[in-house]
Amino acid sequence: MHKGFIPMKNIFFYSEDLAQVEYSPTHPFKPMRAKQMMDLLNRYGLLEDTQILEHPFLEEDLLYLFHTPDYIQALKTCEHGEFDINLLTYGLGTHDNPIFKGVYSFSLQASGGTFLGAKKLAETGATFAFNPIGGFHHAMRDHAEGFCYINDLAIALHYLIKKGFKCAYIDIDVHHGDGVQSAFYDDNRVLTISIHESGQFLFPGTGFENEIGEGPGYGYNVNIPLLKDTDDEIYLYAFEEIVPPLLQSFKPDIVCVQVGGDSHKDDPLAHLNLTSNGYEKVLKIIKQYSSKVLGTGGGGYNLYKTAALWTLAWSTFAGVKPVDNFMGVVGGMMFGPEMDAGSLYDTPYHIGGLTKEQCFAYARDVVDYIKQMVFPIHNI
Repeated sequence: MHKGFIPMKNIFFYSEDLAQVEYSPTHPFKPMRAKQMMDLLNRYGLLEDTQILEHPFLEEDLLYLFHTPDYIQALKTCEHGEFDINLLTYGLGTHDNPIFKGVYSFSLQASGGTFLGAKKLAETGATFAFNPIGGFHHAMRDHAEGFCYINDLAIALHYLIKKGFKCAYIDIDVHHGDGVQSAFYDDNRVLTISIHESGQFLFPGTGFENEIGEGPGYGYNVNIPLLKDTDDEIYLYAFEEIVPPLLQSFKPDIVCVQVGGDSHKDDPLAHLNLTSNGYEKVLKIIKQYSSKVLGTGGGGYNLYKTAALWTLAWSTFAGVKPVDNFMGVVGGMMFGPEMDAGSLYDTPYHIGGLTKEQCFAYARDVVDYIKQMVFPIHNI
């Protein structure tokens, strides 16, 4: 290292090729959100002092930190886009997880960004690494699920704990992070927290407050399910009551955050009413509890809103403030509906009446249960 060289503390993973991948023309999962996010990062001047890296291909041996050899062999046979009825055993060839040409390569490369981010945090002075084409939290050891083929999060976390790091995993995707839960359900080296729309209403139908781990992991798996229609106020109440005390007690070396954007009120596949205001406050809270953060994308099916939320996540964790250099310029870039162009932020949104009362009552019951069952294990 030559004199005067200052290592980059923020790392962003971007691949033009990955951003162009499609599961199918009609599939809701769109990697192109990463390109939209890159456009916004440039627009708002957020990439200064950032190391931008291409996603490397994950080495096959690392897949077995979480996945079974049989499943990986089945996934490899899908690389040329050919369907075999036996692949359904592994969740491959379904509507959610179609077989398309290059699916194995895509999964390896997307996961490679998350893994390299973890490695950089572990071995260098980097403090924040973000992979928008990552966060495949539904993939299970032996099958694909919920648009997810390889669980990059579980692999990266297994690597970090093998290196001796104490890790917290926080999942703010609207869907329960069931694959990551299954990876560490009996392990107290990772504190796993997922806040999501209740499985009563939404895939994957799991993630209830009584799923708190087993064996050594008992009390280290925390779920905060919320009723559909929940708004910022209720979401923040539940999050603030549970997450800061647990993080303060656990004291992680590295926090891994899956920042899915589908909790947003305008997402077409879910039913929460989070806005950018609540989303950003949650991220600011998380940042207080670790000097190193590994971030990934995840869900988010309103493409512009998801890219905007991820841009706020980048801004928060990288410690840089958005400045819109195109505001008011005729012919400036438009990234979504015109009313949204020129701002990453939403106007405040609140629900009321009986719906508000019901959502709040449900959240209070969940919070009370966790405080009663989980907090004593952490001496809170």
